[in-house]
This record gives sequence, C-alpha cells and structure tokens, in this order.
Amino acid sequence: MRFTIFGVPHMKKIPVSIFVITILLGSVLAACGVQTDIKQQTASQIARPAFMAERFISAGNFQLRAWERMHQSGTVATVYIEGDGINQVKIPEASKARGTATLFDVNPTPKNPVALHLASRDLSTNLAYLGRPCQYIKDPASKGCAPINWMEGRFSPEIMSAYESALDNIAGTYGITGFHLVGYDGGANIAAVLAARRRDVLSLRTVAGNLNPDFTAENHSFTGLNSDAVLAMDYGSALANVPQHHFIGAVDDIITPGVYHSYRQMVGLSECIHYSLVPDADHTRGWVEKWPELLKLQPQCAVVHQELPPMPPPPMDFPNSDFSTKLSK
Repeated sequence: MRFTIFGVPHMKKIPVSIFVITILLGSVLAACGVQTDIKQQTASQIARPAFMAERFISAGNFQLRAWERMHQSGTVATVYIEGDGINQVKIPEASKARGTATLFDVNPTPKNPVALHLASRDLSTNLAYLGRPCQYIKDPASKGCAPINWMEGRFSPEIMSAYESALDNIAGTYGITGFHLVGYDGGANIAAVLAARRRDVLSLRTVAGNLNPDFTAENHSFTGLNSDAVLAMDYGSALANVPQHHFIGAVDDIITPGVYHSYRQMVGLSECIHYSLVPDADHTRGWVEKWPELLKLQPQCAVVHQELPPMPPPPMDFPNSDFSTKLSK
C-alpha cells in the first residue's frame, strides 16, 4: 500500500495474515452472491410453470420475497411459509460454541426451497409463497439483515410482526378474506403463531414442521433461540380450535415425532388437530411427489374415522412437565 509523508512516497507493508483474510472474505462474499443468484434462478424456475409471479413485500423492516398466483378477489388464499434455510441443519462447531454466525453463514437462502416446491404443486385459485427474512437477497447486510435474523433471532417479535404485515399486504392487495397456511420446517412455527393470533386464518398445515424449536435445538445441539422468541408453544389452548393437519416424515431424523408429541400435549383437548406419518419422507425428500394426494386430507374439527399408522411412542428424551415448563418461560 503506497502513502505519502510530507509529499514523499513511502510503502507500507501489510501483514500477510490480514491480506489473506481480506482476500478470503472477499472471495466468500462474492461466492455467496453468485450462489444466491443461482438459488433465486432455481426458485424462479420452480415458480414459473405454476404461473406464480415474483415480488418483494415490504413487511416492517424486512423485504420478504414472494411468489404469487391470484385469480379471484373476495375469497381465500393458501399461503406457504418457507423453512429456516441453511442456518441450523449443520452449524460449524465454532459457531455452536459462540452461538453466532461465521463468515460462511452469510446468507440463509435455501438450496432446496421445499415450501416453494410444495406450493408449485398446489392448484388453489389464490396461492402465495413467502420466503423468510433475508432469503433471496444477494447482499443481506445491504438490506438491514444480520445473521441474528436467520439464526437465534429468527422468531423474534419483529419478524413475527413482519409476517402479520405480509398477510395484511396480501389481503389488501388482492381482496383476500381468509388464509389457509402451510408451514415447512421452521415456517411451521411462524404459521402456527399466525393461526393463534389472527381471526382470518382458516386452517393450518405443517410439513416436517418444527412446532417446538426449543425441543429440537435441545435434542440436536443446535444454536438456541433468543429469550424473546415467539413460539407456537407459548399459545396453548389458543390453537385448540384451529383446524390443522401435521405431516411427519417417517424417516425424518431432524423433526422427529417427539416434536409433534410435545406440541400436541401443549395444546390440550382438541378435535381439530390431526396428523399423518408419511412413509419414506425425511426432512427434505419424499414430500413433493406426494403433496397433491396429501392435500386431499383437509384440516377439520372432527373425529377422523380412518385407519392411521400408529404414532411411534415418545422417545426417552420426550419432555416431561418440568422440561415443558422450562421451555415455556
């Protein structure tokens, strides 16, 4: 690096370590920008054959990427909410120890947008898909995003309010009178909270749904959530009268049946909550091809008289009353 002192040029030596880190950081950010472009192109290729148009929805301090197909005003819409993205499935050990993101956790855009895949197979007249804050953004920091928004703060009050605003935006823009919500992975927690809070949510479906993020984090040693996280587990009986159907992957080793067990226990008595254990489905695979048939199982508040595969017994680490109380605080 050249600089001058009293008009005389000098050369300043830059430590090799700083130079290498600078180059590495620049390379990582550039690579992440390219990867985000590729992921966005992939998402567009999924949405386009389903005639879903792309737009950003201003929601509080965030811009949520949406793909929509709206044909009829004055009626209801089905809204899909994406999962957590790449943040929690495999966090580097150093990040776990600090509870923070590393240089390589700079973008939460999912490699496989499962919720968008599911939405593309849905024939609803009015249809929308909502990404999560900071997803599908080439440079999240330039849009006010920080790693906390897709890691330990991903269910913060601010983010939950953003989804309230997004649904209000959709309702106002297209004249939508009610919503059927579908949440995948961590999007299930957001969908369930919205169902508990809003009177215009008519039904709730979840797919590999993380309905108890504290329980999941505890069992997989994932980074925990901030203390102000807004969770479905906090709403108890407010969800008891919402028609809902939860789809659990029989070979999902991330969102295990214990997650549903703990959620179901929290809600208490209800004839509105039903589940299906889906053979050969894990956390990301085995859902899309089955989704048109699974959609025929309508959420309803009634006793379902049909043969269901038996739910596996609660695991040995199933939360007892003391643990459940601890999580709810």
